Amino acid sequence: MSYHAYLSTIGRILLMFSPTFLIPAAVAYIYSERPDFFLIPFFAVFFLASLLFLLTRKRITETTEEREAYISVAVIWLLIPAFGSIPFILHGINPLDSFFESVSGFTTTGATVMTPENLPFSLLFWRSFMQWLGGFGIVLLALVFLPNIRRSSALFMAEYPAVVLPKIKPKMRDMAIAIFRIYLVLTIAEIFILNFLGLDFFKAVVHTLSNVSTGGFSTSSESIAAFKNVRIEAVVAFFAFLGGMNFGLIYALTNKQLRTLADLEFRYYLFIIALAILSLTAINLNRYGFLESLRYSSFQAISIITTTGFTTTNFEEWSSSAKMILLILMLIGGCSGSTAGGFKVIRAVILMKYTILQIYKIIEPRTVRTVKYGDFAIEKDRIEEVIAFFILYISIFITSSLVLTLTGYDFETSMSLSATSLGNVGPAFGFAAKSAVELSWIAKVVLIINMWMGRLEIIPVFTFLLSVARREKW
Repeated sequence: MSYHAYLSTIGRILLMFSPTFLIPAAVAYIYSERPDFFLIPFFAVFFLASLLFLLTRKRITETTEEREAYISVAVIWLLIPAFGSIPFILHGINPLDSFFESVSGFTTTGATVMTPENLPFSLLFWRSFMQWLGGFGIVLLALVFLPNIRRSSALFMAEYPAVVLPKIKPKMRDMAIAIFRIYLVLTIAEIFILNFLGLDFFKAVVHTLSNVSTGGFSTSSESIAAFKNVRIEAVVAFFAFLGGMNFGLIYALTNKQLRTLADLEFRYYLFIIALAILSLTAINLNRYGFLESLRYSSFQAISIITTTGFTTTNFEEWSSSAKMILLILMLIGGCSGSTAGGFKVIRAVILMKYTILQIYKIIEPRTVRTVKYGDFAIEKDRIEEVIAFFILYISIFITSSLVLTLTGYDFETSMSLSATSLGNVGPAFGFAAKSAVELSWIAKVVLIINMWMGRLEIIPVFTFLLSVARREKW
């Protein structure tokens, strides 16, 4: 495969992405700050994208390959955070911390190495806007605004791997436009509600951009706890819950297909959240009264499983059993096809069903059984993909935890940092409970790699790295 195909795809997507810098530039102008911090990367991205487009427009083929899509997406998700870090660098923040913040933003992780109170309005907006863009998906956004982009289906699946495809299967671009409309409606609705409940317009916008995308960046180091408002907490939790849902279900609901609420993954999603809330509420009764325990436990359970990462209390002070539940929620994550990260509920369900099936084969060897998703049997290839993904996910989790412990961090800190970065969650325990600002450069690099792999669900990154290692011609 000629490298021109990769450069063509990357160039077109960068061309679509470049105008996004103009929005924070406008914010900087409104607040009498530095629009040039955003105009410089705008021109840099626009120049590179135009150059790639001009060099490759007459030399690309119409061949579609899954590997080509995976490599293109992996490279795009390195380039865009690199350009996204430029405003932070121009503000005087060192390049590694700037790149860390940008990767954390675009991957919707929400782990920060900065003190929000020390940042100008334009950079506070940019952090949350990065999450809003990354939550929807850079490639998916390109499919909305670039109708003639090649290999749209393969690119979509590379950025949003699906275990079980939704029953509604319109053209890929039609699906992207429908999801974008839903995303936009949810964003506008939450801004209006938060502003109505007392947040000033800027804070309402910033927290909505972070919340709908299940990102977690805030204008305060105390996160949502700074507002001390249970109604705001309820609204944030509700929209985080929607962000953790499969957008295919929301799309189906807009088409009045109420039966989609009986979707297997969605039912397990509800069950896990309910079980986590009940367990945490009971465990935390030794710290709070019943209503307070229910309030804080509900918010944190939803915030963590949807990988939003907002906080309303210092759960670092919670018991080990409560923190273990939060760690499990970090690893599971939200639904497939959502803005949430993690292993995904549907994969956990398939893995559980397959394990039970293997036990039944021993007990009843003559009985033929299959793993089902609702009324449909799941193909063997799909099950093998889930098992392979599980092995990779756990291997990366263990390896990164080990590397962090070797650099001097305790077991709790290392495990939680590994889980929160790979699952694109944000908050951690132990040494990094407040922020990642004091982490060593080695730890930051490990977390950057984890966030990158976690957002793309590992396979595109491994495809890219193996191609580089084998020195294949792209």
